[in-house]
Amino acid sequence: MAIQVLNGPNISAGESLSDALDCSAGRIIKITMPKLWTFADITFQTSSDGVGFNDIMKPNGQEVSCTVFAGTAIIGMDTVTGFLKIRSGTRDRPVVQEDIRTFAIAIDTGASAPAGNELRVRLLGGFAP
Repeated sequence: MAIQVLNGPNISAGESLSDALDCSAGRIIKITMPKLWTFADITFQTSSDGVGFNDIMKPNGQEVSCTVFAGTAIIGMDTVTGFLKIRSGTRDRPVVQEDIRTFAIAIDTGASAPAGNELRVRLLGGFAP
């Protein structure tokens, strides 16, 4: 597992919906909240191409949401990959943030380290087996 941390997305001051962040290089495994946060749950939008965005919903029609607090992290979400926007509040009740809010998204890019039992040997001099 190789982890890459992406800076963003950002919710601008006076807004409730972030700009888009390209998370297509891996699976989202953690969302770190900004240190300052006007209290609200967060909800999400996704896009395959970074142009057309849709709210992320559960199969039962409920909006996917997380109860969050400033300076915390969210794990275990199984959030879709692709392009991501984060909303402060819900689609029916967005909550405006007073200042710019920057998230950090950790993705698992799927790159793996060498297997634990792999032996790496460097031959010195002219020695050959």
